[in-house]
Amino acid sequence: MVVLDCETTGIDHRKDQVIELCIQHGLGEDAQRSVWRIRPSVAIEPAAQAVHGISMAELADCPTFAEVVDEIVAAFADVEVFVGYNVMFDIDMLQAELARLGKPPLELGGKLIVDALRLWQQFEPRSLQHAHKRFVGDGFTAAHSASADVAATSRVLSGMLRAFGLGGQDWAQIASVCGPRRTH
Repeated sequence: MVVLDCETTGIDHRKDQVIELCIQHGLGEDAQRSVWRIRPSVAIEPAAQAVHGISMAELADCPTFAEVVDEIVAAFADVEVFVGYNVMFDIDMLQAELARLGKPPLELGGKLIVDALRLWQQFEPRSLQHAHKRFVGDGFTAAHSASADVAATSRVLSGMLRAFGLGGQDWAQIASVCGPRRTH
């Protein structure tokens, strides 16, 4: 079993690249970790750099993905369980890197994938009714009529903006962290 996470130049697996990969074998603070820092051939998106804080200058002397690909693939060779937080983003980024190099994809057939984000969503639902209770303070009874849902969404977003300290942000900044194309 491995826990994995990638930091990337952005969120588009068609063009963005992995710049840091960590694989931890097992759970726990004393579990063995392998970390690769990787020099990309594309620029790091400002929004991505704001999240992970890694600059192109820090990666200038690092190997390219092509230079460490065999080592990375070998690290996944006997893995039966892949664990991560929004882990399909990380797996898709690795698969894209492999495809760009003409390498076979990581073999996922018969493997188990455990996504901590999805697990959390299963045990603490994220429905509009739950969000309304958390961010507005009460439930609402007219759920699933378009008009009631629009009004509730407006109240929930206003509550979220207050709760997360985003009240002064412009819509472009807010969308950059939660738009539907954003996966990491």
